[in-house]
Amino acid sequence: MAAARHIVRLSWEEEIDDRLDMNNMHAEVDNAADDDVSSRSTLFLDHQRWAVSVQTTIQNLEKKRVSLQSELEKAESLEATVARAQLITNNLYLFSSPSIKKLTVQDWENDGQEVELILNPSYESAAAEADALFQQARKLKRGSAVVQALMEETARALEILQDAQLDLASALLANDEVNENMFMLVQDRLLRSSKTTNFSPPQTDNSNPQRQTRSSSNKMRKLEMGTPASNVRKIISPYSGCTILVGRNRRGNEYLSFKEARQNDVWLHARGTPGAHVLILQRSPQIVATDECWQLAANLAAFYSDGRADTRVDIMAAEPKHILKPAGSPLGTVKIRQELKVITGFPKDVPSELKEARDASGQATTYRRTDKAKLKKRNKDSIEKAKQRQKERRKKKKEEQKI
Repeated sequence: MAAARHIVRLSWEEEIDDRLDMNNMHAEVDNAADDDVSSRSTLFLDHQRWAVSVQTTIQNLEKKRVSLQSELEKAESLEATVARAQLITNNLYLFSSPSIKKLTVQDWENDGQEVELILNPSYESAAAEADALFQQARKLKRGSAVVQALMEETARALEILQDAQLDLASALLANDEVNENMFMLVQDRLLRSSKTTNFSPPQTDNSNPQRQTRSSSNKMRKLEMGTPASNVRKIISPYSGCTILVGRNRRGNEYLSFKEARQNDVWLHARGTPGAHVLILQRSPQIVATDECWQLAANLAAFYSDGRADTRVDIMAAEPKHILKPAGSPLGTVKIRQELKVITGFPKDVPSELKEARDASGQATTYRRTDKAKLKKRNKDSIEKAKQRQKERRKKKKEEQKI
């Protein structure tokens, strides 16, 4: 691909984005560098707000779990309540007079063992107490099932949120930089699971004058960052002269997929992994996208994805009309209604300029999720320990009743 080095032209945006540390930059590059720093700062603050919201939701769920555990312990008295009600019922004939409040009776549920049965004086008779105990047992049984289900739901919600919390931590790189693709995926996952976890994304409080000022400053900062189009790489194919657009970040991906894409264009993206949105422009009958142009676009989609370290990457192609925006999803998140076809992309076959620019930019290429297995095991162990304590308490109560 060395020959391609002289015939693939990069847009001025590509030069600005990937060669900020070169000494011979023009004035436009200086402005782009300031915008890039501002963009990273905004992304970092956004990341921190989401991390705080996740932590707050986790704390609320932990409190809920403690409360449910307390309710579950109350429900554990079910067996003792049923046993006493049954003992009274089996010996009702002995309490022939309301004045009899204490008798030594045989517990036929425990091999006829003799036990001392003392009635509750607040009830008119032994039959009244037995009826009340059975009614209480029915309530406890219903409550126990509900609480147990809520405990399992809470444990599942905590697992999802703690998993997302680990990914948010992994998305935070050195020098307060954020892996934008990974952050976007975590945001999407949190929104999709919000019904299960009760997670609420951070919101801006417009009633607070300070927040309003901050919001206005953010809007000005976004304007200073330039138009969404400036977040798109523009590459001219050497094979047919067709134009290929590549999103630089989620703002660029959003613009490319929902503002720039037209009916006859072709949209591409790495399958099953975060990456840039790629668009082959097909708007002139004089310029037709050849097979070589398609392959270059697929290689670019593979190179600008988290699969760039692989030898080959599956790239899905689709018509723009089948690219949908899920309601409430973060920038750059899409849903594919129908694929056109799947192409194999070779990330190492992109022009050398792109590889050198990528290396010069110092952008992180991969991320690693850590400690997820430990976290899931800890949640599972916590549930098992709670069940074991419940069994031990029941066993202890039975032994006390026998004594």
